[in-house]
Amino acid sequence: MAVPPAGSDTPPGPSTPGAAGSGLRRELGLWDLVLLNVVAIVGLRWWLTSAGGYGYAALPLWILAFFCFFVPSGLAVIDLTTRYPEEGGIYAWTKHAFGDNHGFISGWCLWTNNLIYFPHLLIFTVGNLVFMLGDKEKGLGQSPPFMAAASLLIFWVVVWMNVRGLKSARWLNNLGAYGTWLPASLLILLGVFAWSRYGAATPLRAGGLVPVFSYGTVSFFSAICFGFSGLDLSALMGEEIVEPRKNVPRAILISGVIITLIYILGTAALLVALPQDKIGLLDGVSAAIAAVQDKMGFGFLAGLMALLIALGGVGGCSAWLAGCSRIPFVAGIDRYLPPAFGRLHPRFASPHVALLTTGAISSLLILVGFVGVDVEQAYLFLADFTIVVYFIPYLYLFAALVKLGVPGTAPEGTISVPGGRAGTVLTGAVGFLTTAVSIALAFVPPAGSDPWVFEGKILGGCAVLLGFGWILYRRGQRA
Repeated sequence: MAVPPAGSDTPPGPSTPGAAGSGLRRELGLWDLVLLNVVAIVGLRWWLTSAGGYGYAALPLWILAFFCFFVPSGLAVIDLTTRYPEEGGIYAWTKHAFGDNHGFISGWCLWTNNLIYFPHLLIFTVGNLVFMLGDKEKGLGQSPPFMAAASLLIFWVVVWMNVRGLKSARWLNNLGAYGTWLPASLLILLGVFAWSRYGAATPLRAGGLVPVFSYGTVSFFSAICFGFSGLDLSALMGEEIVEPRKNVPRAILISGVIITLIYILGTAALLVALPQDKIGLLDGVSAAIAAVQDKMGFGFLAGLMALLIALGGVGGCSAWLAGCSRIPFVAGIDRYLPPAFGRLHPRFASPHVALLTTGAISSLLILVGFVGVDVEQAYLFLADFTIVVYFIPYLYLFAALVKLGVPGTAPEGTISVPGGRAGTVLTGAVGFLTTAVSIALAFVPPAGSDPWVFEGKILGGCAVLLGFGWILYRRGQRA
């Protein structure tokens, strides 16, 4: 889409049409963007993986991932958002840097990855709601019909709210962010209380903060880089943000501090409150918080925390649905997808065709994921190759940063990477290399799996996905 004219970032009101004349409304202010980043990025399940699997040695790995991936991606998004504050984010930036074909493929990977991510997140969300009901209803969490039905019900409430526009949907996003903050803050406070009263349940031994270099450690490092991903989400809605050149950088800085503290302090709090060998046996974040609360005598809060975590899942689903649906929307405007995808709802000015199509395909994947398998297998099936598909656009993100930033010319209002050309090259190289290593490690079969089946699923799925995207692009190009 066209770059907004200079000075068009500030509309007279929150319902002013988008700057490029698209009919979109600027609804997202600074605090909406902060909450959007938090609910989209923070995954409390990473606490269990890091604390239970690596103990205190996970803390320096979180810090390393912060500097090798989170900071480079934040700098890249700030530079490119202020350089091209338009709808489509990575899709638009890749088009500017490498042409329409690469732009379409990057956007295609980001959109289709989310089609798989929604069912994965919804299973986690419904699982926390079941936990809230208590031990008597625990069997519901292992019932595929119930889990599928509950996932679909929640998902279509989210779709309906987004069809009504960001003015309505942002409340789901904001509520979900608070549903992430409150359990995280409570667990951190309980960890401090447990440490002051009982000492650390997992003692910090000499050398405990030094990670052991192994394949498992490197693989975990790549996984927590994935846990830090998502700062590009708000940029997908660039023409729906109030003063994007001002608010996007501020939101990234504020939310970046919050997200990093949640991950690092939450991991430490679990280790202080519980023995490391017990963390890995817990069946979810809600169970972990319940165990800590029982030890402290506050077990009555466990159900409330499970509800809040579920709300965080609903908010995350809404945030990613809102963002990823903008890709088929702008691809419809560009005519690489049917023009109907580029239509806006006559009343709510939302990309309703793109939203409903995304909802329909994800609903089908929810049903397919539960056919002939139990809930745990469905969860793993839906999560198998999301890291590969999702990180392909990040390769484009860092490559586009170097391609567009190194020449040294930028539109007025651009906040370039500190350090000039050298800083841009360093940021792009570190981010690109970290992303490439993460993708390579995702192809390594996990212990106990059939390597041929695993590689067949990953390689075959990626080949089909990219091949179909290329066919759609060529069809749209001919049209």
